[in-house]
Amino acid sequence: MTAPERSRLARERLSRELRRLRTEAKMTGTATARATGMSQSKLSKIENGMLLPSVTDVERLVAELAATRETRIELVELARSLHAEAETRRVVLHRGAHRHQQTISRVEARAATSRFFQVNLVPALLQSEAYLRIVLGTMPPSEQEAAVAALRIRRSRMDDLAKQFVFVLSESALRWRMGSAELMAEQVEHLAAIQRRPNVRLGVVPWSADANVVALHGFHIYDERVVTVSVLTGNATITDPLDVREYLALFGRLERLAVRGEELQALLKRIAEDHRRLG
Repeated sequence: MTAPERSRLARERLSRELRRLRTEAKMTGTATARATGMSQSKLSKIENGMLLPSVTDVERLVAELAATRETRIELVELARSLHAEAETRRVVLHRGAHRHQQTISRVEARAATSRFFQVNLVPALLQSEAYLRIVLGTMPPSEQEAAVAALRIRRSRMDDLAKQFVFVLSESALRWRMGSAELMAEQVEHLAAIQRRPNVRLGVVPWSADANVVALHGFHIYDERVVTVSVLTGNATITDPLDVREYLALFGRLERLAVRGEELQALLKRIAEDHRRLG
């Protein structure tokens, strides 16, 4: 049985037991709602499984409906575990680059291994100063300074050799023009230099690869706990273990497609030359 199925059955059981207790207590929905300080419509939604009651709601209901001590403990703990699971599965959308950088900085501080995949942009930790200025130019001026400060802290963690940073980029991320031809060539050469760090592993999926993998967007994974995804209006944070495992599996498939070592050096040199030639 999958986790979502277990969760659904647990919610059904909670609503069914609360409805049973009210029926056995011979109380109407109106009287029960009034006694527990909630509306009748809210109580109806709880009993029909349309609304997950708060732990406080359940505590008030089991007390008012004279449930046995064992039943009280069981249903309150069931509500508590369901809320904990719902919080785990929640996808949080952060708006604003500064807030996102602060959130990611805290996550990265605890992570032993950080993994990054990008389709059409160089990851922030690998951006040259010139490339970074172009990216920041797309942000509101009020956010730029704070974003730079947060990014500076994030980059300093790459000096900690106990932490591992794994980057997989599509070739299109290095050919997507974010500035002049010279800026892009220098960005590619910056990658060639930074990937020599002992705690950095860089791979590029070339256009020639027979990918057969659908990667709809870029994403970052921190250990096996958190995934972040950038969307048009903000940045989503995903913590559900099942979702995180799916992203880890996708990252593994993408990493196996990437070239490294001498093959990567040759590819980076070719891309830099192409930028300068195309001007």
